[in-house]
Amino acid sequence: MEKEELFTGYGTCKIENGEYTGELVNGVRQGYGIMTFNSRDIYEGDWDEGKMHGVGRYKFWNKEKGRYIHSYKGQFNHGVREGKGRMEYANHDVYQGTWQNDYRTGDGICWFADGSVFHGVWKFDKMIRGVFRNNNGEVYDGEIKDGKYNGYGKLFWPSGNWFEGIFVGSKPFKGMMFSPNGNITEFQEGKQL
Repeated sequence: MEKEELFTGYGTCKIENGEYTGELVNGVRQGYGIMTFNSRDIYEGDWDEGKMHGVGRYKFWNKEKGRYIHSYKGQFNHGVREGKGRMEYANHDVYQGTWQNDYRTGDGICWFADGSVFHGVWKFDKMIRGVFRNNNGEVYDGEIKDGKYNGYGKLFWPSGNWFEGIFVGSKPFKGMMFSPNGNITEFQEGKQL
């Protein structure tokens, strides 16, 4: 019995989770195309063997708000964000950098809606190490855990003072405090010595 040949070329078809318009090879999304999912999310870009693969743009629909709230433009690897890409969030944060398996992982920069900026290393959507420029003028260069300064780092205040050493919960814990006039103070367990 002969195998049935499926459509090859450019066309529009219904798929189990939405509607696709674009290139097909033997009935499989292959090449360039646009997919409107049943959730109303939209992907426009490259496909390989029926999966988002290559470069594309994905827009995330929010049913409650009745509009697209997030958008991603960048590289995909067999259905997930992977490689370099830019994500614009509903709260106006913008991340640009590397992705792995749909997570911000690797080198990236995030501009936060409040005016703060972080540039450094990410792992599974969390900041790990880098430079954080706070909207109040502080600049921190060091390790971060659970969104707080934790581990070794340097914190520079707009006044010109800075601390270098160990941080716990975003507060200086053990190290040295420096001032622009040359004063150096030792810190131990969060207290000046």
